[in-house]
Amino acid sequence: MTAKWSAKRYFVLVVGIILVLSVFLSACSSEKEPEGSTGPIAVAPSDGGGKKEAAETVKPEEKHEPVTLKLVTWNNTYDDLYKKFTAKYPWITIEPIYPANGLDTSIIEKIAALQAAGTPADLTWLTDLSQYTKGGLLEDLKPYIEKDESLKSKKLPQGFFESFDNAQGQRYAIPFVDVPMWVMVNMDLLAKYGLEMPGNDWTYDKFRELAKAATDPAAGEYGLTNSGIFAQYFLSAMSVANGNSPNLWYMNEDLTQSVLDKPEAMNDVKWIQEFMTKDGSLPGNNKTKELGGSVGNFINGKTLFMIGGDFILEPLQKEAKFKFDVLPFPKGKVTQVTHHIYGPIGLLSSSKHKEEAWKWISFQFEAEAQKWKIDHGSNAFVIDDELKAYIDESPLWQGKNTEAVKMTKDMCCIGPGPTIPVFQENPFLSVADIILSGGDLNSLKPRIEAWNKKTLELRKAVSGQ
Repeated sequence: MTAKWSAKRYFVLVVGIILVLSVFLSACSSEKEPEGSTGPIAVAPSDGGGKKEAAETVKPEEKHEPVTLKLVTWNNTYDDLYKKFTAKYPWITIEPIYPANGLDTSIIEKIAALQAAGTPADLTWLTDLSQYTKGGLLEDLKPYIEKDESLKSKKLPQGFFESFDNAQGQRYAIPFVDVPMWVMVNMDLLAKYGLEMPGNDWTYDKFRELAKAATDPAAGEYGLTNSGIFAQYFLSAMSVANGNSPNLWYMNEDLTQSVLDKPEAMNDVKWIQEFMTKDGSLPGNNKTKELGGSVGNFINGKTLFMIGGDFILEPLQKEAKFKFDVLPFPKGKVTQVTHHIYGPIGLLSSSKHKEEAWKWISFQFEAEAQKWKIDHGSNAFVIDDELKAYIDESPLWQGKNTEAVKMTKDMCCIGPGPTIPVFQENPFLSVADIILSGGDLNSLKPRIEAWNKKTLELRKAVSGQ
């Protein structure tokens, strides 16, 4: 009986071992990689309905050769933006190249010297577009814009890309920055003379009234800063706002002729000159010399108003000993306009890194770059609610009249200089000197006539018509 029981126990034990081994082998088999597999299998997440999607394949990071882009520019304040660009494209760095001055002749000379040395530049800022198209210096940007997928999602002002197209429809430059001009206000002087900050819909008559009220020669304080910038940007916009000039810089409808010699436009200039000759609120050059130049710079705190853009905002924020704010240009008899400076950038045809150079241009339209420009006093030219709201968040505009900043963004007009042949010889550039020196405005008329003839001849030569 004992032998029979032992056999039975032996049988049960063997069966049990077999069952355990079966379960163990089955488990090992289920964890084994399928035949031909070279690694773990990614399992796609469920879509909640039992259907599985194919797992995405992670592509290895693409390797790039280091590239240095040479950008010919006269502005030395963009270093932080260059760093932001390189953070996004680590293999690309920007090397700014500074010409002797901001004139196109100096820029073109620098471009030619770099090319002759075998180290051609890639990008350039410019002013007079016609000087660059004659030598085939620039690349047509239309093909780059058309294939740039990131730009297709960006909403831009109507005609933004077309703003620098030439007569043949070629796009050798596009804007990379929008610098609007404001009236800067010394709030301490406003309070000292018992004056109230006007609303954003103020008029040119109100501007003149406040400037006169804040003038006290005995204290060395004046309503207007003695600056040529005032005469150039403010006066030009006033002529458009009054309906006396179709475009900024006293240009006609199709930007072919100056209308500065027309009586209505000249009357606007004479009205401004009266700030010095009648009101005394504009010091003029002689009085400025007597005062040691203290009223020639708004940051000195001796003047109520100054016309300025991004180039004055940051220095004021850092150095001004008084509280300041901004206002839009006043309303004229017809409309209310400001002066936008669209900074054009071009891609040089001699560049050895055109695709990388285009990345820098395209980067200007990204939210990161747009916010950087708001922080430095420029407009965000991409139309976006987030960017508009950011004006209230920007450190530069804290405690300032941000509603003026927002409305200025959408106000007319754009300075048309780059598309006008021999723009840098336009007689309007002499208006400031004549006003501030008390000169004869009629002396401009023969110069305007000569310039109108020359710009038409050059326009015809460039177009080949």
